[in-house]
Amino acid sequence: MNKESWTRYFTKVEGAKEKKVSSIEIEFVVENAEQGSVHITDFQLQDGEQVTATIPNTSEWFKAKYGTLDETVTAVGDDVYLGDQPRVFENVQNRFYNIVGRGHEVIVVPNIFESNFNEPTVTTPVDLTLYAKNEFDLLRISSNYGAFKTGYGEMAYEDEPDHPLNKRYTREFIFDIPGGPGSEIKLLGTQRVATVDGKPANLASRVISVGEGKLPIRRQMFMGLAYGSNRIRIEFYKLVDGVMRDTGIGFWGIAELFHWEEGGSKF
Repeated sequence: MNKESWTRYFTKVEGAKEKKVSSIEIEFVVENAEQGSVHITDFQLQDGEQVTATIPNTSEWFKAKYGTLDETVTAVGDDVYLGDQPRVFENVQNRFYNIVGRGHEVIVVPNIFESNFNEPTVTTPVDLTLYAKNEFDLLRISSNYGAFKTGYGEMAYEDEPDHPLNKRYTREFIFDIPGGPGSEIKLLGTQRVATVDGKPANLASRVISVGEGKLPIRRQMFMGLAYGSNRIRIEFYKLVDGVMRDTGIGFWGIAELFHWEEGGSKF
């Protein structure tokens, strides 16, 4: 029998608290079934009000979600890109989206299936790989999905209350490792990897120097996207006269999602 056919049931049995239990009778009733069989496995009894049954691991809670990517659907006439004919890809779990920007940009990443927008997917970690076109001193990547954080601490630049680094978000990651043209930045939610040119980023909460200001950082947060279209903010900074500025630093890269759906082992 497929393990996804099993169902767990929890119930609370009230008895006379001043007396001991001598026996228990359980009766099973199956309704609205024309044919088939019912299998009963384990009974677990415990005292107290908290459930301590076996908890499924991640592979039981979720399972990979595959789809079909049909390039012929969007083909126009006999147009062929670089000699490659449109193809149909079966059993595709990952999605790639190109990223191109300059300075501070907000990109939209769809956590959907292009062939059917109504197919539900669970919140999905996103793998971001960026390549800088110019030198930079600081990079912040944050998710627009969530609330603006207030009371986060002192502002980085007291004299500039509207400076972008004075605004904090519910999910953000800050790279304070300088890079140059061609530097590779990885923020991989599926692997919990964050590097600049292979150098691991600091994941701990701390306070860093941003020229004339100080920037408090809480524990670094990787990016996850809920079902639907989600926005991610990318901010490259260069230190100019003691202040981190948006100098129009260019970048390109990809965002990759590995889709999952709810499995059968659920409470």
